[in-house]
Amino acid sequence: MNEYTIDELARVAETTVRSVRVYHERGLLPSPDIRGRIGYYGVDHVSRLQTISRLLSRGMKLNGIRELLEAWDRGDGLADILGVPDQSDETTQNPPTAQWPELPEYLRTALANSDDPLEGYRITNPRCCDLVMRLIDTGLSLSAAFEMIERLRSDCERIADRYGAELFYQLAGRSYEQSAGTSRDRTAFETNTAVARLIGTRAVAELIDQALARDSENPQPPTA
Repeated sequence: MNEYTIDELARVAETTVRSVRVYHERGLLPSPDIRGRIGYYGVDHVSRLQTISRLLSRGMKLNGIRELLEAWDRGDGLADILGVPDQSDETTQNPPTAQWPELPEYLRTALANSDDPLEGYRITNPRCCDLVMRLIDTGLSLSAAFEMIERLRSDCERIADRYGAELFYQLAGRSYEQSAGTSRDRTAFETNTAVARLIGTRAVAELIDQALARDSENPQPPTA
């Protein structure tokens, strides 16, 4: 498990120690695990800090970010977070399961005693569930929305399969391979791997955001 002191956390998340303390005082950042006199932070803290930075860069204020994160942590749906009526409740409570394509293995495992694929998304990919709900709100059928998200997931997996191993090797594996393999080297490898994942995720999210921004400037109906 990767752990960071406050100085290490600020460095990994590309922020300042002062900002970390302010976010904690304002209720945006969970408390660290205190052992002795030292607080230890985890990967979830890094992700939260990066989310806060992205929202700040989009002009949101700290109070608004706190409310958004609190709602997200509670598991509220997008409609609850935005304060708008959720028009899809009735539809999702009675999904036309006969229209769904064969479910991927990861969803079948997550569903257990339910045959509602949306429940699988709520368990495995809650952000995907929010996107499905928004697509349904626009008039897209449950089946069509599900298939679109699965195409998106498949494309993301192909990106990871194509670049993931090389990125992790260059950013973490190479240095460990050349080390003596001591416990300190192993700790450094685990830290480098976590940092590589965070940096890679951030870079890919930025590229996708830029691509989506270009498409949003001139939206076109899908071609047949």
